[in-house]
Amino acid sequence: MNDSQNTDEHELEKIRMKKMQALMEQKRRQENAQKQTVSVQDKVDFVLKVVLEPDAYQHLKHLQQNEPNVYQYIFNELVGQEVVQNIDYLIAIIQRQGGVPRRIPRDVIVYLERKAKGIKSQIRVKRGDEVMDLGSYLKKE
Repeated sequence: MNDSQNTDEHELEKIRMKKMQALMEQKRRQENAQKQTVSVQDKVDFVLKVVLEPDAYQHLKHLQQNEPNVYQYIFNELVGQEVVQNIDYLIAIIQRQGGVPRRIPRDVIVYLERKAKGIKSQIRVKRGDEVMDLGSYLKKE
């Protein structure tokens, strides 16, 4: 009876060890995935820093902190899935060439911000004391 009890305890210990190893492996995989995600985010941020003019980059960072939905819209417009998949290749090209020939100006970020918010451009005309948009002014004539 003592042998069967030792065997049961031994089997139970084996099961515990296997379960513990599986949990450790799962935790290690999660940590690696998290490190890789942070790494990709850092790489995308580096590319944005290089491709955008400094004031455009600052404006984008400001939007990221204050208006995350607008930032996400602009980010999706600027950084497609192909960019994320080929991020290492893009960084290698940027480093080899020493930057990019033309940078994206702040106007583009503002345009995308207005598009995300649904703000349409308006031209206002002042005639005497009356201020109206250009469309109304032209229809009135």
